[in-house]
Amino acid sequence: MPGLRTSLAVDRDIETIAGPRAPWRFRLHYHAGDEIVRLLAGRARLRLPDGARDVCAGETVVIPAGTIHRFEPVDDEGWSFASDFVVRSDDARDRLPSVHQPLAARAIAELAGRDTLRSDTEEVASACGVSAGHLSRTFQRVTGSGLHNFHVVIVLQKAKARLREGAPLAGAALDAGFYDQAHLTREFVRTYGFTPKAYQSAWTAH
Repeated sequence: MPGLRTSLAVDRDIETIAGPRAPWRFRLHYHAGDEIVRLLAGRARLRLPDGARDVCAGETVVIPAGTIHRFEPVDDEGWSFASDFVVRSDDARDRLPSVHQPLAARAIAELAGRDTLRSDTEEVASACGVSAGHLSRTFQRVTGSGLHNFHVVIVLQKAKARLREGAPLAGAALDAGFYDQAHLTREFVRTYGFTPKAYQSAWTAH
């Protein structure tokens, strides 16, 4: 949604993201801490690996840490929300999402161990002992996401941890595995609705 942004506030290690009523459509992702989503207006569809459900205004949904999910609009009027994220005191950058299917879990571990965002399906499949086609199909079925998209989400967790530590934006981008600061900003906005600069500023103010 070009030009439209969410807002972020931080209080006692809880991040609160809020969005005005709009047809928000976030990419599939996960959080290192638990998420509490309050729908303030409209309806949204919550997609999880094992199905989907509609959430209506006035409802609160708790999404446990590591749960792969996404929200999307049900209609053109969209929805407004406020989401609280509990940032755990231990090092969240290395916490991987909860996936019980062995092949998908192995692939996620392989992606998390890479120093760059080079998501080579053939290499990951070879490390997992299966064909690239089998890995791609299984991963899509289990997570609802392709390998590279999921790799980006993993690397974003690393970037967020570096930003909370006060690392320069360009340094946080390169340390996490992004090509440059602009690449980090594009993926950050696509996933969370605000820029990495806004994220770091909220934590600095906190």
